[in-house]
Parts: sequence; structure tokens; C-alpha cells
Amino acid sequence: MKFSVHLTLAALAGRGLQLAGAAAVEDAAASSAAKCCAVLEKSFPGKTFSATNQRNLYQKFIASYFSVNDRLTPTCAVSPKNTKDVAAIVGLLSKNSCKFAVKSGGHGIVIGSSNIKEGVTVDLRSMRSVSLNKQNKTTTVQPGAKWIDVYNYLDPLGWAIPGGRAGEVGVGGLTSGGGNSFFAARYGFACDNVKRFEVVLGNGTVAEATNTTNADLFTALKGSQNNLGVITKFDFVAFEQSDLWGGTAVYGKQTVPDQIKAFYEFTKNLKDHPYGSLIFIWSYFPKIPNEADRITITNLYEYTANLTGPVTTYPPPFKGFAPDSPIGPPTANTLRVANLSSLTGELNSPPELSNLYATLTMTNNVTILNEMARVLSEEIEYYKNDPFLEYGSILLQPLPRLFTDRSVERGGNVLGLDRYVDDNILFQLVLAWNGTQFDERARRVADKVMGDLTTYLEGEKALKDFQYINYAFQDQDPLGGYGASALGKIKAASQQYDVGQVFQNLVPGGFKLAGAGSGNRYNRTMNKWVEKKKVHLGSSSRYKCHDV
Repeated sequence: MKFSVHLTLAALAGRGLQLAGAAAVEDAAASSAAKCCAVLEKSFPGKTFSATNQRNLYQKFIASYFSVNDRLTPTCAVSPKNTKDVAAIVGLLSKNSCKFAVKSGGHGIVIGSSNIKEGVTVDLRSMRSVSLNKQNKTTTVQPGAKWIDVYNYLDPLGWAIPGGRAGEVGVGGLTSGGGNSFFAARYGFACDNVKRFEVVLGNGTVAEATNTTNADLFTALKGSQNNLGVITKFDFVAFEQSDLWGGTAVYGKQTVPDQIKAFYEFTKNLKDHPYGSLIFIWSYFPKIPNEADRITITNLYEYTANLTGPVTTYPPPFKGFAPDSPIGPPTANTLRVANLSSLTGELNSPPELSNLYATLTMTNNVTILNEMARVLSEEIEYYKNDPFLEYGSILLQPLPRLFTDRSVERGGNVLGLDRYVDDNILFQLVLAWNGTQFDERARRVADKVMGDLTTYLEGEKALKDFQYINYAFQDQDPLGGYGASALGKIKAASQQYDVGQVFQNLVPGGFKLAGAGSGNRYNRTMNKWVEKKKVHLGSSSRYKCHDV
């Protein structure tokens, strides 16, 4: 007994030393961050704010983050007004080995990707100008702008650029992560339409990247997010654009089988109808009293041809969803002819909630889509008696080879989609809840839903490696999912242009190169489920685990 007691006391003492060590590390980080903030305050008075310095500005800054669970409290934030400021700030932070984050629109969901707890956040919101040069068909945008700022400026002029489909999303984050848009079938991703980047490197110098100047950096910036520098200016290829037809259409859950068939056909035929854009949203609202009303289907239709008058029938890409199709008419809709400002203004997610995203990519196949719908129905049965969520949604978006062809035509990117010759589908899981007390519970829900789907899709050989970085969960591996060739281009650019590895060592948030290639978390966790009870699922088996 004495031996056991001595072991217990030793263990407790060791645990105490561990806790003390962790506390010491935290104290050291806080002290270092405070010194960094003092340096910034001296060099940028009035532009640096914290909980004790310009508190009102600091609180507004914290509240400007879209997701409540990403409202971290940095030691201080600094608000540059131009590229010169950004260069000086990054130079100071690098020289003093200060940990920092960079915020554009603040709509990212990965906690800490654009904010930091012990350190400095560089807040780019003051850099949000938009301009248009009609002669050379160029729209120049600063990174702090939101897409609604861009569309509000361009709509009255009759011009557009491929960009975000929700107006409140920031230009910087969406574009540096790839950027899907209403125009992807015609022009590729948002990043493919950048013809010049202005970027501040880790040593505080300013570089230009085009297809002829620093061409390797130019390509690597198209999908690498915050791994190479702070982008301070985007020059986008612009085009003339009048009003579009589009909006939302709501349906009952009984339409799902017909919706899936129509979605499959839309994706397959998009090359013949490149003016079409579609998002399918399956949503569950557990707090609605009437159980029959908790599941809804919402389709987002956008027809990007230039229009000058009313549209009385569904345009050609959407005939499979028309009121006279097997799906039938929607129960409600906002379909109309309108500009981008209007159409993207209605697609913003509800604010003041905590959020979790996760993603995967799969083959466009009707059988697989129907089986996926059945998997989700099972998940709902399991969670319906635990309504901590405000809502949970599944989004399906076409990801056909056509998008990649458009990217390649414009010089390519580092997303790695050129590996695939077939048409695919982008899957996104969205969970939203009040406060932060349910963060871990939401994570367990995501683990199970994504785990079950991943296991099934792997069994059907329908799962692709690509994980869209703007939708990825923090434990996923989107950079690794780009493939070895694309990842190699990013790593080479990092070694060439960030010699001090500032954006790997001092900018800890987001997806870093050191962890890239480690694999999708949902693949790695499958091993612990292999011995669980097998449940027959169509032509294959899947492993279920209800330990959430």
C-alpha cells in the first residue's frame, strides 16, 4: 500500500510539474506578446488597440468575426491603412519573433486561422478599396473588402468578377483558398482570375507576382491561403455583366430522390450549359416543434447570362428542377432577375452563432448520392432527441472537370484538381449552435457524420483526396489533399520567398505545410471503427460507431 501511495504522490507531483510548466509557457507567451504590442503601439499609435488601449475599437474588432467560436482575444490588434503599413508591421513582427495572425473578412471557420489568442492580429479591414479599369478589363481589390463591397461598386457600372456567393465573405480568404463562384463553369475559380498579386513577404518586403514575374509564387498563391505572405492587392480580370436570374427555391424532403437525379444530370451536363450555377442544401432544424417541418431542401439557382428583361420559365440548365419536372414547384422561392449585390446579399449565413465546417469530394454518381441521403437520414434519427444545434446542413455543389479546364486555360493553380478527369461533387457539412459550450459536442457529431460517409465512400472507391480548404475542418488535411505535385509547388515557393519561414513559425493558424500530407483525419480514425458492428449499406458495408 505504501508503494502504491508513493506512486500516486509521485504521479500527482509529476502532474503538478506538468501544469506548472504549461502555465510557465503560457506566461512566457503572454509576456512576449505584450512586448510585441508595445513595439507596435510605439510605431503605429492610434492604429494599435487592445483590451486596455482603445477598448471600444478592440471590442468591435472581436465582434467582427463571423463565427462566435473564433472570437479569440489577441493581446492586441493593429490596423494598417495601406501596403506600406503592412510591410512595416510584418517586418517588425518578424524581427521581434512575434506570433501573429492576419484577418481579411473574418469569415473563416477554422479557429485561429485569422485570429490568435496570445499574439497580434493584423486587421486588414481598413484596406477595402475597389477600382475598375475598363480599358484593360481589370478590377483591383484590397484584401479587407468583402464581396458585397465589390459587387456594390461594380454592379452600377455593368461589370463583374468571379467571386464569393455570400456577400459577407472576405475577398482575401476566399480567393487565396481557391474561391468557388457563380461563374466557375465559364471562368474557373476566383483565384484563376487574378492576373496580379501584390504580397508582403515574411521579411517585410513587397513583391509582385504575375505569370511572368515571380511566376512560381503567382501559381502557389492560388490556393495556399496564409502560407506565403500577406496579399495586399488583387488585380482581377473583369468582364461586362448585366443582371442575372437566380435566387432560392425551397422544397419538402419528399423531393430528395428526384432532386438527386436532377443534381446528377445538372453536374454531368454543365459543360453544355456553362451559364448555370447550383447549390443543393439539405437542412435540419431540430428546434422546430413539428417534426415533419424540421427537414427542408433549398436550391440556389443562378443563371449568369446577361439579361435585360423578365424570365418567365426556368433557364435551360435548370429544366430538371422546373415546376413541371418530377420535383414539382417549390413551396417558396425568391427567384428573380437581379444584380450580384442582391443575389449574394440573401445567401449570408445567420450571424452570432458558433460554426463548424467539414468537407469531402466524391464522384458524381446517382447511386452513391442516394445512399448518402440514406446515411444522413440515419444520422438524423440518432441526433433528433439531442437538439443542441440551431441547424445542421449538407451542401452539395458540382465540381466537374469543366471547372479544372477553365483553370488550366488561365494558367492553373495549386488545388490539384487537374488530377481528375471525371466529374465530382463537393460535399460540405455545416453545424451551427449558440455559444461555445457545445463546441466539443458539435465536433463529435461532425466526427461521426464525416466518418460514416468517408467509410462508405472509400468502400465504393468514390472518395477523392481533394478537400476544399475554405470548407475544411481544422483536423483535415486540405493541403495534402492537393496531391504531391501541387503541394511541392507551395513548399518550393515557401522556401524561395519566405526564407525565414515566418509564415510557418510565427503565423501558427490555419493549415500549415509541416502537417500537410498527414492525411484526412476521417481516414485516419477509421481504424478504431473496424472492429465495430458492421451494418449492411447497399452493396458494401460500413462501420458504425455511436460513441459520440
